[in-house]
Amino acid sequence: MSAAAKKIVKGFLDSDVFVDPKEFGEFIHPDFIMHWHASSGYREFDYKDYLRLTEAVSSSYVSTRSEVSHLLSEKDEVVARFTVFVKTLENPQEEIPVGYFISIFRLSENKIIEVYQTSHTS
Repeated sequence: MSAAAKKIVKGFLDSDVFVDPKEFGEFIHPDFIMHWHASSGYREFDYKDYLRLTEAVSSSYVSTRSEVSHLLSEKDEVVARFTVFVKTLENPQEEIPVGYFISIFRLSENKIIEVYQTSHTS
């Protein structure tokens, strides 16, 4: 599943899920959980929490883009190092980096079921 897992995670990172949350269910497993260590502290999200976050973000951005520098996989786990860039509603001509991420994605049934993530703002 290693190559397939990488393809799913890359698809998620390349998707417009943070602009159009309708794509959310294509990538995220119903039993999803995220363990996120951010510069603001530790947060944990389940499926509903992460969907709400996605919907909230989508109301602020006209586009998002992930620039992946590393993508490694073994069996049903994928590690990604990436930067997220956005264009805001207030300034849609300028793309700005909003954060740097290192995430470990675990997949089940061809969807992301668990994420361990660390990030800091740009």
